[in-house]
Amino acid sequence: MLALFSVLLLLALGAGLYAVDSIRGQFGAEFARAHALLQKQKLSTVLSREVAVAQRFAELAAMRAWLQNEDDPQRFAAMLADAENFRRVFPDQSYYVMVDRSLHYYAHDGKRDPAQPSYTLKAGEAADAWYFATREAAANASAKDYSLNVNIDEKLKVAKVWINVPVRADGSFIGLISSGIDLSRFLTDFVSTTQPGVTNIIVNGNGVIQAHPDQSLIEYASVSKTTSDKTIYRQVAQGDLARLNAAFTVLRANGGEEVQTVALQLQGRPQLAGVTYLPELDWFVIGAVDLRTAAVLDEKLLLTLSVCVLLGMVALALLLTFAIDRAILNPLARLHRSVAQMSSGNYQVLLASSRDDELGDLTRAFSHMAGEILSHTQQLEHRIEERTRDLANANREVTTAHGAIQDSLRYASMIQRGILPHKHLAESVGEDHFLLWMPRDEVGGDFFVFRAGEGRCLLGVVDCAGHGVPGALMTMIGRTAFDIAVSEFGLEDPARVLARMDDVVRTMMLHDESMRGIATSMDAALCAVDLSAGTLTFAGARLSLYSSDGETAQEVAGTRASIADRKTPSFENQVLPLDPGSTYYLTTDGYLDQSGGDKGFGFGRRRFLELLTAQARLPMSEQRSAFAQALADYQGSRLQRDDITVLSFRFKPRG
Repeated sequence: MLALFSVLLLLALGAGLYAVDSIRGQFGAEFARAHALLQKQKLSTVLSREVAVAQRFAELAAMRAWLQNEDDPQRFAAMLADAENFRRVFPDQSYYVMVDRSLHYYAHDGKRDPAQPSYTLKAGEAADAWYFATREAAANASAKDYSLNVNIDEKLKVAKVWINVPVRADGSFIGLISSGIDLSRFLTDFVSTTQPGVTNIIVNGNGVIQAHPDQSLIEYASVSKTTSDKTIYRQVAQGDLARLNAAFTVLRANGGEEVQTVALQLQGRPQLAGVTYLPELDWFVIGAVDLRTAAVLDEKLLLTLSVCVLLGMVALALLLTFAIDRAILNPLARLHRSVAQMSSGNYQVLLASSRDDELGDLTRAFSHMAGEILSHTQQLEHRIEERTRDLANANREVTTAHGAIQDSLRYASMIQRGILPHKHLAESVGEDHFLLWMPRDEVGGDFFVFRAGEGRCLLGVVDCAGHGVPGALMTMIGRTAFDIAVSEFGLEDPARVLARMDDVVRTMMLHDESMRGIATSMDAALCAVDLSAGTLTFAGARLSLYSSDGETAQEVAGTRASIADRKTPSFENQVLPLDPGSTYYLTTDGYLDQSGGDKGFGFGRRRFLELLTAQARLPMSEQRSAFAQALADYQGSRLQRDDITVLSFRFKPRG
């Protein structure tokens, strides 16, 4: 038996080592994928923002006018004034302008005189070759309207990841504007890592290294070079090139929608690389993980678990030996002694029998079984009494838990109400607004937003998928997406805010394939009010803007798509004059879809338009009571179907 136990122990140890190695490989692959995807997301977010700002900067009319007449002081002053706002937005608070006609290079970084060119570009100098390569690429109609270049400007003594955007007039190239991210900060943020065994690398579409922890491997000014020795292919073993190229090909074909993992020898060490692709930059992001040194698995924990398993197997073997001896061998010995006693004439034993054969053994076994049945019956009755007590205790626990859940929901409702901008809206708009916010349960999936700025504000309503706790959790995600969008794009462009909210929600909720079947969409309506200009800019996602002057009512429909819908939506702004004699209304579909009346139909848009026309000229507090009462009268005894939010407001343009 000891030999069998030893064989089983060795087999178990071998299987354990194989399982640990397999788990390490699987965890390493997932770690590489997740790390590469995280680096891609960080890089895409920052560079996309900087590219977008640089593109808007290149579209300045004042910039285009000055580039066509560099010597005009009035055009220069106008350009400088408009460009100052952009300079403060750029991460290094600097920008650079190249005039194609004179080849003058101007550095506007707050240190140098912006009116004087820092130097003049020369076609024959290698240090300036990037400019002429960029100009030549800009002449191609199919080329992108921006390019990225990692380079050290020896004349200005600055090293950056440059974002270059050509400026054109009547289709002709007239100059180039550049911004960028300091190379040291870029490497710290996107390449350097404190995780042992992890290396981050960025290469362009030709495999040329754009960022690497070892700066000596970076190919600076690669945009002007047709060939390079500083490529990822020089760092990878010859036998791994085919797999790496295959990964690049797949990522290009699917537009970077997934992560490829490749096992390869990188700089002489076996690595597991997660590779992602940024199609808008034609860059590949590589996260290489050394499974021998990376903290993929807790080796100490595995060792502890292995020791515990080994000790458990030894204890199990001892327990089995003891159990077999007690359950089989000892009873057989007692049975043998009883038979011997009966053979000797001692009938005081429990298993009495006059026959010493198989029938006698069966009789004694049956007698023993009868005694066991009696014992088991008594035990069963005892267990029934215990189970009855357990059920009573469980019922009390369920009652207590139900009360705790209700208390938690009420507390969650207080938290949800606390994060809504009731006070801010009241302070900014005062008596010129009313809010009807009626979650179907203690908490709900509707919320409203309000942000105020100098002479303008942004307000709206959002209807998240779901009710109760799931809906309330979705409102937290929606509120986070709104805050991110407003922090990036401000209060002037509700369509861009909705588009950014869509992007954030997709990133948070739809990155995992298992989330595809869950309803994560949001309907929204946003209004940007410019009191100085006297305009109202509206953008909606399946929700409309309603208005009435007390005589007629109008509906401005939003886009027929939701945030985080199956297909990526495109939202549009609709600019309206701000009418001081009109009252404006935003509502989620809970009010319009509430069933009631004799036939149980929804309240509907027609009744809603009639209601707001009748109430539009009343004070806002009276309107709120009228809207609540009209809904209650129509609903009757029927249950509330959905969360309900109605936000109404008036504004008077300034001057």
